[in-house]
Amino acid sequence: MEAIEMKYTHEDIGKIVEIKTENGHYIDERIVTTYCSVCGASFIGTIREAGGFIAGHASFHTWEFQMEMEADNGMTT
Repeated sequence: MEAIEMKYTHEDIGKIVEIKTENGHYIDERIVTTYCSVCGASFIGTIREAGGFIAGHASFHTWEFQMEMEADNGMTT
């Protein structure tokens, strides 16, 4: 199966789509927009992908903050 690149725009927000991928068949997926409140990056896509975007940014910024705290405590070089 070939990978299909999906591109969504602001005009797509609120639409309901059906997507078939190698990982599964997504039915009645809504197109949404979200952003990272830490760095301001934004995303438009399915709710499933938006969740990954939010979780990924939360994980990265938590790690980033932890590294800064360790540096402030002299724990890193």
